[in-house]
Amino acid sequence: RVCMTTEIEMVGRGMWLAGVLVMLMVTVVEGIDLVPTPFGLRPKQCVLEVPTGSHVEEMATTVRVTHPTLGQWEHTPDPICLTPPYAPTPRPVRAVVADPGNQSCDEPPCTCDSLPCNNWIDTAGYMTGDRVIGGMSTVMTVPGTPTNGNGGGQTLFYFPGAENTDGTPRHGNPPPSGRAILQPVLTYGPLTNCQGSTPRSKTGWCIASWYCCPKGLTTHSTYLGDVAPGDKWLGLFNLTSPGADGTFEVVSQNTATGQKTSLSCPRQGRNFNWADITLEIYSVDTCSGLAIGPMTFSEIALWDERMSPISPEWLFTSKKPCDGEIKPADAKTITITHN
Repeated sequence: RVCMTTEIEMVGRGMWLAGVLVMLMVTVVEGIDLVPTPFGLRPKQCVLEVPTGSHVEEMATTVRVTHPTLGQWEHTPDPICLTPPYAPTPRPVRAVVADPGNQSCDEPPCTCDSLPCNNWIDTAGYMTGDRVIGGMSTVMTVPGTPTNGNGGGQTLFYFPGAENTDGTPRHGNPPPSGRAILQPVLTYGPLTNCQGSTPRSKTGWCIASWYCCPKGLTTHSTYLGDVAPGDKWLGLFNLTSPGADGTFEVVSQNTATGQKTSLSCPRQGRNFNWADITLEIYSVDTCSGLAIGPMTFSEIALWDERMSPISPEWLFTSKKPCDGEIKPADAKTITITHN
């Protein structure tokens, strides 16, 4: 086992964590240490956590992080983050690509239809066509903890998301800036992602806001660990300033306490045209690894870059393992259930 340490150098007067230089410990065991993210399994050194409220932007060779009180610094990605097979890549399209009008995500490789699964499993998707997505919001109600409890090594990601695609769900790298994903993500990962939450999660649940992938880095805000079944969290992303050079903000906020974790990023000329409500899972091989009861996305709203409402005609995946089903409860509510 080899242990490598890298430093994140703070630039400017503000220092993260009261002037203490943050040390990121990366453990390499027999090659590359892969960790689950809402953009697939990524090398650990290609996942970047930033303080809540940070603005994240691509520079020529680095990622610049700007925080209103902590200052500004630049992170130089490990070359592996943009090197195949570890670079972010579009999901392979279906074997049947002769039907460009087929915008469903109901079969592999877009979603998985059996366990074990390391992929999206349930999703409702909508391609907006010529209308560019300006934002989306929903209230996420945390479901019951999986029956294997905190002993499970699985990771569950629930999120509303948006991507700029080539017209096929989860696919393409459109110019000028390539494909990106904006996601407020509710996570169950007692032995994985939620171990690093603030405070340390006692339930196995945590939440963060994600932006993938500037300079090959899967980037997320601070994980919040005060998350429990039954809690309601607002998840949203919104174009806060107009135009091709505008800014998107991604927010995850507790509707009762106001506690939130967020980040922002430049639009960079991207036209987001695919919206989804999704459950993505890793290291789940039995039904006991999935949540109990419904995961509810309520008060769903979608709008274009002019703030005009979009009425999505969702395409739902069919029934999945463990009696899995994603379906509408009403015009603005979608539920995901297993077990």
